[in-house]
Amino acid sequence: MESIGKIGLILPHINSNIEVELIDAVHVLLAGYGYDTIVITGVLNYHNHMLDQIYCKGQTNIYDLIVSGDFDGFVFEANISCSERQRRTIIDLLRKSGKPSVVVAYEQPYFYNASLDESVQLYMTTRHLITEHGCKKLYCIGGYKGDKPSEERINGFRRAMDEAELDYNECCIFYGSYWKDIPHQIALDIVNGKLSMPDAIVCGSDIMALEVCRTFSDNGVKVPGDIRVTGCDGNTISQIQSTTITTVAGQERINCLLAVSELLKLLGHSTEPFDITPELIIGESCGCGETRGIFRSGTLSNIREYAGQIFDILESRKTNSQGEIIRRMSECETIYDVIGTFIGCCYMIPTEKRAELCLCDDWCMDMEDQSIYRRNGFSENMILAVDVNCDVFDKMREFNISAVFPSLILPHEPRLTVVTSMHFKGQIFGYVGFTYQKAFHIMLDDFFMNWCDAVCSGLNVVQNRLYNEHIKKHIESLSEFVPALGIYNKRGLIRKLMSILTENGEAVLTLHLMTYIKEERVRFDFPPINSIVNAVRLNDSSAILAGIDDEIIAVVSDRCNSLSEQGFAQWIIDVTRKFYNGTIEIKQERIALLSVSITKADLLKFDSIISEMTDLLKGKIISINSGTVSYMEQLSDLRSNIYSSPESDWSIETITRSIGISKTHFHRLYKELFGTSCKNDIITSRIDRAKWLLENTSLSVDQITEKCGYSNNSHFIRQFSTRTGSTPSSYRKHFKD
Repeated sequence: MESIGKIGLILPHINSNIEVELIDAVHVLLAGYGYDTIVITGVLNYHNHMLDQIYCKGQTNIYDLIVSGDFDGFVFEANISCSERQRRTIIDLLRKSGKPSVVVAYEQPYFYNASLDESVQLYMTTRHLITEHGCKKLYCIGGYKGDKPSEERINGFRRAMDEAELDYNECCIFYGSYWKDIPHQIALDIVNGKLSMPDAIVCGSDIMALEVCRTFSDNGVKVPGDIRVTGCDGNTISQIQSTTITTVAGQERINCLLAVSELLKLLGHSTEPFDITPELIIGESCGCGETRGIFRSGTLSNIREYAGQIFDILESRKTNSQGEIIRRMSECETIYDVIGTFIGCCYMIPTEKRAELCLCDDWCMDMEDQSIYRRNGFSENMILAVDVNCDVFDKMREFNISAVFPSLILPHEPRLTVVTSMHFKGQIFGYVGFTYQKAFHIMLDDFFMNWCDAVCSGLNVVQNRLYNEHIKKHIESLSEFVPALGIYNKRGLIRKLMSILTENGEAVLTLHLMTYIKEERVRFDFPPINSIVNAVRLNDSSAILAGIDDEIIAVVSDRCNSLSEQGFAQWIIDVTRKFYNGTIEIKQERIALLSVSITKADLLKFDSIISEMTDLLKGKIISINSGTVSYMEQLSDLRSNIYSSPESDWSIETITRSIGISKTHFHRLYKELFGTSCKNDIITSRIDRAKWLLENTSLSVDQITEKCGYSNNSHFIRQFSTRTGSTPSSYRKHFKD
């Protein structure tokens, strides 16, 4: 089914299985009607007093997309927001957009409020404790006093107690903040005898229930032996403790489904009814685990799938250092360096789909006045800096912000995309979107935020470089020389060439424009272009040298007037090697070069000729730099095939022949993309396959040798022992033990 529109799902944060499950449910429902789900999130759930902080303003600027983007409608999950002020701001933006909108569990006079009766949750846990475990004396710890959802949950406790005709009074009910401090003190008061020991405690959140259990455990009170405890919400943390918590899950998910159903009706669709009852998840804290085992439910399976996904991501991060993207971004000199690093480090944010970086058209601030930059909102025309999933990436292009992402304009199946702000020290750069295969892959934590901040830091580094270059050019424009290199600038070059051709009208000069593209991870004690300038100047004292742009130089020399571009590049290599006695290596494939013949007829066109050559040379630089990008898909597929079929005959010579590049170039690209060699990946894939076969089959070592692509048994054993520290037979025995 092709997408027919996009719905904005507004969430203050996505940091637990609760948000992920509701996103998954919303996306599945909307996709069934042909809509994209675009999750708009500030990532952090800010409190009122934090909203005026610079970083917070940058994060929450993402909500401007509500009025800037052309959405078909919105669902605002207001219930989990920590800031009343932020809620009202978003409500105002929804009103301003004029689009159909539904709000979740937040009373306001403008939009439909989708909210399930909160009382059902604590009613279910209280009822369970009374009917299944015979509890008669119960305490209840709720949320904020006077808060409607909190009061409704406590009323669920009251209703269950009234139906069971059990005596209780308001002294049995405590108000908390859905956090640890008050439950901790109540548990201590029970341990110390300040409060009488109840049969059970009903908590209004899983966090509170866990704190009660921990405090009791630390003080010798057994749960559920001495006292039973239940929670509420169905948070992942409730199911990964030494004593799992009996809780109720699904409230937020159901609320959002009710909201989406109502929104679909506003958009003219008819919807099917669905079950709106939260699910009681049986854990061990109420005592059920001791008597009849723990009931496995669909919701519990989802919670554990999410927990498993978290640990998978954390495991993969053991080989991913945030320092890598921070280092690479700090060394960026151009926007294309930032784009290349963004592409190269996208594997750190596992989406299995795509990543899109969109910049405001004024992201680079005003070069004449650094105090002028975008502090809020987005520009009407945005720049798609990079779309990692595109088959071909050639250059940045503009699009109208109403599209949100250019890829949404093209025919596509309904997709799930999370979009958040890109900003740095109060300046708004734009936003980034990650499209996910499954909602359970979404993990917006500190690692994610630091990754985004590193990209923004890279953009800021480029800004500063451009500003410094702007100042330098302004200074140089007042003279005819580049002070740093001691050669002509563009103005001086033009004057010199005009002088030569005016004096000798028959002369034909060859103007060479060149630069040297530095390699990733290769460090020079002295900038290569400076080395080339010194070598040429001392080898040919009559040569005319000029600095044209950032590390682009012009050379006019009688000695190489008749040389081709390739011949000139070789001459540069030879004179540099000779001058520095081979201590500086200049590679021909890293030289970007253009040449043109000029005569007296070009006297009045020198400026435009040099400007045009400069633009063409910059395009050539991009082409050379994008060599890594152009081979990325092929090399990624290759690496995937190596790990899926380690038994194949992986020959570097065969691989490079099929791709069409040299072995040296292949090894460099592979190491640059994946941080390791292809040979190492082949060995790792084979050892990993061998370990799995040793653990899960009864195949002999000889059979495993063959199935892992080794032709020599002793070679396999030697390589396995080197990598694992034990022989295959010892490894199998240790695993079985």
